[in-house]
Formats: sequence, structure tokens, C-alpha cells
Amino acid sequence: MNSQLPSPLARPLAQTLPCDIIAHIAQYVKLGAATPKALVRGSTTIPMTSRELVPLTAVCRDWRTVVNPIIYQVACLCTSDYKPYRLSDDCLSALNRAVQHRKQGLIRQLYLFVDMSTLFELEGLDSFLQFALSECGELVNVNKLVLVPTYSNSPYRWGSNNALEKIEKAADISTTMDCLLKGIRCLVPNVRVVNTTYQSQYGHHYGRIRDNEHAMALLPAMFASQTTQVSTDLVKLSRVQLSQFVPGLLRSISISNCKGPQIPIEFIRRHAPWLESLSISNFTTLAIIKLTLGATPESTCMYPRLKKLYIASVVGFRRERFRQPLADPFPALEVLDCQSSFPFSTLVVLEGGRSHFRVLRMRLDEDLFGKMEQNGLLRKAAFQKLQVVSLKWVERSVHDLQAYSERMMLKSLEIGAQTQIVHVNKLRTVDFDLTIPKLHFASTIRVLDFQETAMTISQAATLLCGFPNLFKTMLFLRESPELRSKRMPEPEEITQFRKKFIDCRSSVQFVDVCKTQFANTRRAGEYIVLFADVLPSVSKVRIACTNSGRSDRVLKGANFALARTIYRGSHAQDVRLYKD
Repeated sequence: MNSQLPSPLARPLAQTLPCDIIAHIAQYVKLGAATPKALVRGSTTIPMTSRELVPLTAVCRDWRTVVNPIIYQVACLCTSDYKPYRLSDDCLSALNRAVQHRKQGLIRQLYLFVDMSTLFELEGLDSFLQFALSECGELVNVNKLVLVPTYSNSPYRWGSNNALEKIEKAADISTTMDCLLKGIRCLVPNVRVVNTTYQSQYGHHYGRIRDNEHAMALLPAMFASQTTQVSTDLVKLSRVQLSQFVPGLLRSISISNCKGPQIPIEFIRRHAPWLESLSISNFTTLAIIKLTLGATPESTCMYPRLKKLYIASVVGFRRERFRQPLADPFPALEVLDCQSSFPFSTLVVLEGGRSHFRVLRMRLDEDLFGKMEQNGLLRKAAFQKLQVVSLKWVERSVHDLQAYSERMMLKSLEIGAQTQIVHVNKLRTVDFDLTIPKLHFASTIRVLDFQETAMTISQAATLLCGFPNLFKTMLFLRESPELRSKRMPEPEEITQFRKKFIDCRSSVQFVDVCKTQFANTRRAGEYIVLFADVLPSVSKVRIACTNSGRSDRVLKGANFALARTIYRGSHAQDVRLYKD
């Protein structure tokens, strides 16, 4: 190699790569470890690694510097040879792989899969953790630990009383947890975020579930003196365990399916002044309201630093007779994600959020929609800083779904003064031909998600051409009622469609076709090509049907269409069609 210093004008080899490769890497840099993938039944997710990025490590040192932290950012470690449900090498990098490539220093998150079937074999557990420590050393850069219980071939059988008696001995559980805690703290000494989750084991003896519950209940408290985030699922929490968390240190709480709601309520309220993120699931309406109530009827429990609030699976209905907060308890809230019935019967939270909400995801019923409309919360630019909007119906609560669906769509596109991303959910009864002329085509909107709302390619093209700065859209394309057929579109039909949109001035560049509803996949592929052909700005179309096999067939149909003479030299030839 030339030992001379490179010219200051010389471009690094990394910058000479094609733009699509750079864009692909940038996508992973933006998303961190990439899109989560379901691991087990329930809420547990694991980040996926991309094998597509591995060859880029051989390009040059600059690209290795960029790519390696992405590939090795997240790793997993299993306490047995048993692999959890749906866990494979394609999903998550094993710790030993990082050690082999001497990349353990790049790991930031560690998923520890604890085999509950062998949890009480102390000698084996201690040896395993000591071996892991000797092989890779202290993982000093790991700041997040996710503890996930798994099961291999369990020795516990129906009627195995001796095993159950062993489980129920608090001393055995405590000793095991102390061993686990000691080993984990040696392996990852600088952990600040600890998540634990419980996985439902259908068909197993209740004793195994009880084993899991007893053991995993101790895990959050094990790191109470150093963790800033706690996440528990289906765990029975006690006041003694929760009292170990130091007020002022905890920044994030996620509690789901907890038994006995009063203890979690006390726990959350105790840390309210410092919380920045709160996620609650399967709480009653009354329990959620109690989180915001002060000690006296006139006072409100304030969450002055809370920026993110997630509510799901609310049990019960809003009641006017329930005492409500008199002031906005979340004055700094930026993200309100309520994937269930809205628990508050007054609008104090929503009215307060007009000045500070950036993300609003809600399910509306007829009563709540009417109240919001009456109080001006659905008028144009009602929310000053709103950037992401996702509104959907609690369908059983709406009598005239079609009329309300049209109003919902109109409001979704205009309630934010700075809206950039809009999700329009399950408005299957909307008559687009009548609704589109009424829409507010905001110049700020960059992403439009219609993947739950079916429309024809003609309706989709008309819709997209109305937004001057749209960058990406997700669509559910269906057959046009008047063109129902199994045949392929004739040249005359294609020509007529082109003429209809000859003056189209679209801006959208990326199209995700998430669902299709055509007579067959070949016909779906044909119409996707025709749709892309009339939108001159489109550069990429991703076919992302839920069923991978269907995506393959639709893509094959699209490639057949591109081979037709009528598309020769057309814009469709320049569009990249691909699937996940």
C-alpha cells in the first residue's frame, strides 16, 4: 500500500458505493437494531439482524466502522441448548458469534433466555454464567438487559408433587435468584435498563406457571438500586419488592397483566415526579383514573416529566360518576398512545395536549368523538405540534359507521398544524370517490398509511396526487367493482388509465403494498405495475403482504406484466419492485 498521506480531496471508498446501498444502511442506522419481530405468544419481541449488511464489512474500514455496531448491537445468551420459540440465527446474533469475531465490545443490549426447567440446578447455572464470563469478559457497554424465561423438556409433570414442593420453598427460589443476580452483575456490570417478561405456557401444569411467577417476580427488584427502567408482564409484585426501587432513579415503568392493581398504582404514583415513560395494560378504567388523582378532591397527581404514555386493553367503560382529574396531569406529554377505550370521561388530558402532543394514537367511540368535536379538538390545526396522527373506531360503539368513517378520515388529515405522518385505520365503508374531493391535502404530510383501508388503484392514484410533498405511502389495493374479472387488463384499458392520469403530478417515491384483494395474484401484480406506471415520482414498490408466499406470487405477476410490449420503455420499467 502507498504509505503517503491521502489527498484531502480524495473520497473514501465508502462514499463511492451506490446510493441504494447507502440508503439501505442509513435505514438500519436510523432504526437501530431494526424492526422487532415476535418471539413468543404475547408482547415479547426481539430485534432482527440483517445478513444483507454482512458483506459490506469487507468493503473497507470505513464501512466496517458503520456496519459492525449495527450487526452486533444486540446479542442473546441462552442458559441451555434449547432455543426459544421462533428464535433462530437469522433473528438475533448469539453472544458466542460476537466473541468469535471479537465484537463483544459493540454489544449494547443482551437478551438472556433463562431455561426455567433447569433454573433450580444451582451448580449448572453458576457454571454456565462463570463460563460465559470467562469466554467474553465483562460486557461493560451493555446498558439494557432483557430477561426472558423459556422452557425445554420440563421435569415437572401432572401430579409431580415433589417438584412443586421444591418450587414453593422460598429459600430455594431466593438462593437461585441470588446466584443468578451475582452472575449477571459480573457479566453486565453497567446495566441501567432491565426488562422481564412472562410467557404463557398453554397446556402445562399450573405449578410451572407458579414457578415462573415466583422466580420472575424477584428479578425487577434485583436491579432496583441501579436500573432506570422496569418492565414486567404477568408478574405478581409485592410492596416489599417494589419499595426497593429508589425514587428519583426510575425513569420508565411498563406493567402488564399484574394481579392486584392497587400495588402497581401505589408504585407508579410514588415515582410520578420522575417518570418519563409509562406503559400500562389490562388495567381497569378506575385504576387508570386513580393514577391521576391527588390526596384531596381538589388535587391532581402530577407527572411533570412524563413524555410517553401507552395504554392498552382497558377493562370497563368510562363513568361520569368517577372522580376525574381537575388539571392536566401530564403537562409535558408528547406521545399519547391509547390502543383501547379512552379511560377519562372529561377532556382535560386532550385539551391540555393541544399545545404539546407530538404523537396521538387513539380509538374513538361515538360519544368521545362528539365531545371532541363540540370542544374544538377536531377542528383544523387544533393540535399545534402534532406530527403523527392515528385515529380509529371502537367499531361496536358507532351506529352509522360509514358517515363517521368519512368524518374520521377528514379530521385525521387536518387536526394537526404540523402533521407529517397519518395512519387511517380500517375505514372500510368510506366512499372514496365522494370523500377525496373534501380532503385537506396538507403540504406537511410526508407519510400516509392506508394499509387497513381498501381502495382501487384509481382511487389511490387520485388520493396520492393531491399531496404535494408526500414521500411514502402504505396501501391496501383491491379490485374495482366494475372490472371484476380473472383476466389480465387489456391494452385498451391500460391506455385509458394512462390518459386519465396523464397530468398527474405526484411526489410519492416509495409505495408499500401491504394487502391486495384481486381475483388472483397475477391480476394483482398487473394492476400494481399499472398503478406505478402512472405515478412518475414512484421509484420503489415493496410488496409486503402478510403471507410471504402470496407476496412471491404477486411479485411474479408484476414481473410478467413488465414483460408485456405495452410497458416497453415506460416509467414502470424504471420502478424497482421487490418484496421483504
